[in-house]
Amino acid sequence: MGKYFYGNKSDKEYYLNMASRPKPKNSFSKYRGVSKNTNPNHPYRAAFKYKGRSYYLGSFKTELEAARAYNKAVSAVIGDFALLNELPNQEAETESSVEQTDGDLPRV
Repeated sequence: MGKYFYGNKSDKEYYLNMASRPKPKNSFSKYRGVSKNTNPNHPYRAAFKYKGRSYYLGSFKTELEAARAYNKAVSAVIGDFALLNELPNQEAETESSVEQTDGDLPRV
């Protein structure tokens, strides 16, 4: 893959400028990198672009699954300066629904 010319900006500066643009008012999802899919069984699609290359991550049944896939892939490809989605804390949800007993096994 060739070198892309971004003016005097580094890869990090160019990515952050593009990724931190305001979200369109008519966007389908509240998460970055998640959009509408034409498949009714998997209505959400995750994808992103970096250095002129498109990364298609797949189709998902829920918006949250697609956002998680986006976060994982962007972290691996872009690295430490990647902008990630803020996802709801699943650990807090599971802890509130599961009570611990004196034994090792949780009671639901």
